[in-house]
Amino acid sequence: MGDASRQEMKASPVGQPNSTVRGDDQTRLIVPPGRWPTIDLNEVWAARELLWVFVKRGIFTRYRQMALGVLWSFLEPLGLLVLVSIVFGFFIRVPTGGFPYPIFVFAAFIPWLYFSKATNGAASSLAENIGIISKIYFPRAILPLAAIIREYIDSMVFFVLLAGVSWFYGYPPTIKFLLMPILLLFLSLPALGIGMSVAAISVKYRDFRPVLTLTLQAGFYASPIFYPAELVPDSVRPYYELNPVYWFIEISRWIVLDKPLVLTPSLGAAFILTVAGVAAGYFLFALFERQTVDAQ
Repeated sequence: MGDASRQEMKASPVGQPNSTVRGDDQTRLIVPPGRWPTIDLNEVWAARELLWVFVKRGIFTRYRQMALGVLWSFLEPLGLLVLVSIVFGFFIRVPTGGFPYPIFVFAAFIPWLYFSKATNGAASSLAENIGIISKIYFPRAILPLAAIIREYIDSMVFFVLLAGVSWFYGYPPTIKFLLMPILLLFLSLPALGIGMSVAAISVKYRDFRPVLTLTLQAGFYASPIFYPAELVPDSVRPYYELNPVYWFIEISRWIVLDKPLVLTPSLGAAFILTVAGVAAGYFLFALFERQTVDAQ
């Protein structure tokens, strides 16, 4: 190796948390991060095998010490469905436009449960793996990505439940049912944007975790899950529809129940907000990830 190469390697802060690894198999040059916070997507792609290790590890450890194991994936949504159906379908009798209340709610529960779990998983990904982060360098961005993928795979059981419940109430799955996995895939975007933002910031500022919990609880009631969107006053409907989860719920009901789907200009605005949220999550994660170990 020449003198110039030695000087360059000596000047590079090897082991820097946000360093970028470049070079061929013979020469690996670790350079410091640039002026603007960025995430090296090529480095993330190169670590894709490690990404799947974290995905499988998250799935196996979740059910390892549970007596019922994977059955909890079925029992949790079913328990919520029964509880909400009794309270709002039997006692309060919320109008649904003629649709059976359990399937009306369950079609909305599927996207909301996935969004909530994926957001929480991505938001806690750095804190849960701080022991690994502090010992070895790898692209930190694979942690929230692994959490999103883990929840997506875990949510596949929802389709079995949804198909069974809808068939029981006289709505057998049609060809449109195949759009549900794609719907959840797109729902990963706002979950990833919010999750990456909170994951990076909450490592240094712990207040953001309880704020996220309160925000998701508010979002549960602010989304048309256990009530139809038609009950929302027309004066606030354009603002109400800016919630991206609203559109995923309405599309889910269109898929399962063939409920009419009315597209409004708020859909475009919600899409722009989703893209902005992903961009903000990317920027904040790149900005704060280098401080992950120092903040502990």
